[in-house]
Amino acid sequence: MFERLVPVRWRDTDAQGHVNHAVFLTYLEEARDAFFEHVIGADPSYVVARAEVEWRAEVRHADRHVTVRVQPERLGTTSLTTRETILTATGEVAAEARVVTVRWDPGRRQPIPFSEAERARLAAAGAATTPTPAQPAPFP
Repeated sequence: MFERLVPVRWRDTDAQGHVNHAVFLTYLEEARDAFFEHVIGADPSYVVARAEVEWRAEVRHADRHVTVRVQPERLGTTSLTTRETILTATGEVAAEARVVTVRWDPGRRQPIPFSEAERARLAAAGAATTPTPAQPAPFP
């Protein structure tokens, strides 16, 4: 499991005095970028295909920081599903998310497969790999 400490900035708060719900997605993104850089060893190039978030507790500016955990779950050909958790400074779960990212070629503007080296590093980080479907035998 990968962890990243993310600062709570004054601008993150809303009129209610707590971090706005949309900012939680930024916290997740900051940690996910750091996760990809740490595991793959390069600046990540991906797009988010799906994000599900459940908010559990508020975060306030006085908390000063949150800890974001990123745990890879499932590795597809071009996609990675992660379980992501935001913890308050006291360790309370503030949000839980499941995010599907797709490896992206910015030049061609389309998904690309993870390389074998990237797949090995992601699997070592805990991602369960999806078996490659068997190809049917050609007709004689």
